[in-house]
Amino acid sequence: MTLGRVAVVGGGINGLCIAWELARRGWSVSLFEQNRCLAQTSSASTKLLHGGLRYLEQGHLALVAESLRERGRWLRDVPQHCHWLPLLLPIYKRQRRPGWQWRVGLGLYDGLALGQLPGSARWLKPDEIRQLHPQLQSGGLLGAWQFWDGQMDEQALGGWVLDQAQRAGVEIHEGCDVREVTTKGELTVQTSVSGITSNYAFAWVVNACGPWAVDLLERSEIPSSVKLDLVRGSHLLVPPSPALALPKQGLFVEVPSSRRIAFLLPYKGELLVGTTEEAQTLHEPVRVSAAEQKQLLGLVEHYLPAWLPIAQQQGRWFSGLRPIVRSRADLSSASREADVQRDGRLLSIFGGKWTTARSLAEQLVNRAPFNGQP
Repeated sequence: MTLGRVAVVGGGINGLCIAWELARRGWSVSLFEQNRCLAQTSSASTKLLHGGLRYLEQGHLALVAESLRERGRWLRDVPQHCHWLPLLLPIYKRQRRPGWQWRVGLGLYDGLALGQLPGSARWLKPDEIRQLHPQLQSGGLLGAWQFWDGQMDEQALGGWVLDQAQRAGVEIHEGCDVREVTTKGELTVQTSVSGITSNYAFAWVVNACGPWAVDLLERSEIPSSVKLDLVRGSHLLVPPSPALALPKQGLFVEVPSSRRIAFLLPYKGELLVGTTEEAQTLHEPVRVSAAEQKQLLGLVEHYLPAWLPIAQQQGRWFSGLRPIVRSRADLSSASREADVQRDGRLLSIFGGKWTTARSLAEQLVNRAPFNGQP
């Protein structure tokens, strides 16, 4: 006997974790995904499980602490699909943030991790850096902080979650576009293969459509109390060269002439460069712009100039949407905190990030109506 039937709309990492947690708690769950699970936003990240060191600067301590706990949990529970990655934070002359600011931030970042780390942040001198990362631009380099974060095989880790959800009894319906929802737990679904439209009724519906969550409410003529900023994050993948050894250390760097942060990481034998943060509308094509290509190549040229020719000739690009709760003038200062709106038998999830997907699911299931409260 189940607690009742729940529909989850959206097969990204948040939707899958919510469906899994509901099924694990005794609910009968059907998940509807317009395309394939994990094929949209959840497949286009920087491949990191991290707390968000830059969020400390905006004072989002609770989000960072939660993310660091969840980072450790992924690394502990699914070590076959994620691992610790050492990162270098190089300090140069005339950069925007002083070195002491990073020292304080990293001390807090490590402290919030509550002893989960393989090692504490430490200061490296230029000669030590040359041994670890010989291709890093050395002009004006004062030293670097080395610290740790998590890196994942995004598709494999997401596939693991999908498998756990199915083992728990979640029914997965891919190629099913939810055209409309109601506050009474009803869905109108159109299948992509046949084009047939069907109506369903559930005890509860969870709208976990990520960037499309508000759009689904608008199509259903349900007012939204939450506004989403949509951000396009674009990345560059650079294949290895016989003349260049791929470093084992990632780089956490300031974007030149900006306070933004970017990464240059080893990933599956290639160099991963990202991410950009550009405003995007839902109905524009999600693709890397010429300006973003220039920006990402500029990062390579500035920090790893030896990699620039191969990046220009053989680099590959990918891009994805990220939903940011609440409108802010500066998207790079926005956090990835989630929000929930309840309308009768419909619950809508806004925002969130890969690292905290499981804790978001648990928080949702621990609250009304899933905890037995009205």
